[in-house]
Amino acid sequence: MRKRTYLAIVIVTTAVLVVCVFSWYTSRETLPREIRIAAGNPNGLYHPFAQHLRKRLEERTGQPVRVIETEGSEANAALLRERGAELGFIQAASLTPDGVAGIAPLFPEPLHFLARKGKGIRSITDLVGRRVTLGPPGSGARQHAETVLKHYGVSLADLHDAAEYFGVLATDPDLDAALVTTGWMNHILEDLLQRGDLELIGIADVEGLAARHPWFTATTIPRGLYPGKAPVPPEPVRTVAVTALLVGRADTSDRLVRETLAALYETDLRASFPAALTAKAVKDYDAAVMHPSVAGYHDPSAALNRLAKRLEIVSKSKEVLLGVIAFALLLWGWARRRRERAAAVADQLQKQKLDQFIGQTLAVELEQMEVTDPEELRPFLRRVTQIKQEALRELTSEKVRGDQLFAIFLSQCAALSEKIQMRMVYGRMSEQKV
Repeated sequence: MRKRTYLAIVIVTTAVLVVCVFSWYTSRETLPREIRIAAGNPNGLYHPFAQHLRKRLEERTGQPVRVIETEGSEANAALLRERGAELGFIQAASLTPDGVAGIAPLFPEPLHFLARKGKGIRSITDLVGRRVTLGPPGSGARQHAETVLKHYGVSLADLHDAAEYFGVLATDPDLDAALVTTGWMNHILEDLLQRGDLELIGIADVEGLAARHPWFTATTIPRGLYPGKAPVPPEPVRTVAVTALLVGRADTSDRLVRETLAALYETDLRASFPAALTAKAVKDYDAAVMHPSVAGYHDPSAALNRLAKRLEIVSKSKEVLLGVIAFALLLWGWARRRRERAAAVADQLQKQKLDQFIGQTLAVELEQMEVTDPEELRPFLRRVTQIKQEALRELTSEKVRGDQLFAIFLSQCAALSEKIQMRMVYGRMSEQKV
């Protein structure tokens, strides 16, 4: 019965330990071994922004961060879905791509309508029959350019689409115009506008365009935004803008989301990118799909929520600790019982040896009873002494030495030795009388 009870305790304790360890392991928040950021074309604005984000993420997390060159928003979303990246940049559109969750709006990206001077291009409809670039396939800029053309009744078949990055305007004089959606910090855009052969054209009725396509926001490029000897643009230009959005997978860990947001809003990143939106500005951003952890970060009680998370982790760690302690106690009890069993076996062996020594002493006593010659008695005395010495050398167990039988054995040896010595003395006396 005792063995069955012990076995049941062992099974239950082991099961509790396994459950605790499994619960802790599956619920803990981890970071990827390498954080990969899908960042688009190296000539665009996302790539340098990603490099600055990479530096601050590495400093915060201690994990390596790698920036991946891609063709644009569609490729970034695909990389995320295929688990080829943990973070990526897209231009916000009507819906966040499937399997992708928004993490942070980064900065506004106005649609820049660039036209070569002297070509008579003053509106979107003037692009009919012209050679134009809308951006490379798969880019968010191309998607938005096509939406604008369609709104004003211009199809792709009505123009000659170069389908290249807008920087080609600097090397291809036959290219008449470009529709490019990018932030004002794009250095290639600044270089092009400083050349003097290109101008920014306003888009008519942008409020209607934005109302029709709600991911657009009607905006104005202010006079003199871009550096140059003369103000560029010379007059305010009306256009629409979208928001650059940092995204991750829908199953991105809460910890990675929090660390990314902290790298954006709790470091000096805005010193390198002054166009970047602040945490206060994006608090109420309404993306189609945002990661659940984003709202918790921006909420005033986010610190309490994070504390609750830490306490939850501590609680789970306590469960693991209790499980480890229980397992250690179980292991200690097993080892103790094993030692006790081994000691009991050793004690039993020594008791058997004690019985043998007592038997040897009794045999000597019986053998010497018929001997009267002192010289013949001397070997019996030596045998008793040897038996006693051998017993003291081999019988080392405290339990055996404390046993009453061991004391009887020693008394027996002492009495027998004294008896043999007395008989030897009487024998010599008898010989002398004769």
